[in-house]
Amino acid sequence: MDSRPAQTTKFFVYGTLRQGEERACYWPRTPLSIETATTRGTLHDLGPYPAMVDGECLIRGELWTLGPDDVSLTLRVLDEVEGFNQGGVDWYIRRMVDCRTADGRPHLAYAYFWGGQPDISHMPVIPPGPDGSCDWKAYKQLPE
Repeated sequence: MDSRPAQTTKFFVYGTLRQGEERACYWPRTPLSIETATTRGTLHDLGPYPAMVDGECLIRGELWTLGPDDVSLTLRVLDEVEGFNQGGVDWYIRRMVDCRTADGRPHLAYAYFWGGQPDISHMPVIPPGPDGSCDWKAYKQLPE
């Protein structure tokens, strides 16, 4: 777990919270910007959604930037959507990640990692695409 203070207005999302995906409607505030970004990890295919765990693959997603006054509400809503800190098993765990936008700028952002239960190590790993990044949105559109 990252010990740096969590003071950011940025969120890195890689699955169903991305634009055009089924949970994108849960964002409670309109972002100031949405940019393509990458971070490091491993993505597992859990069927209707992905899960990120620690790893060294390049994960492609979106970096959502919100206004400072919108972060608290957004954290509460997304924590509930992702099953984090809701008084039971944490489906996902919110952590801080270093990511980079397409123009190479570094950012510190919130991201949701798989909470560890149940064990997903046997689930398919989403492989890198032609650009070298693992992208769930592109992966789920591949013909079977």
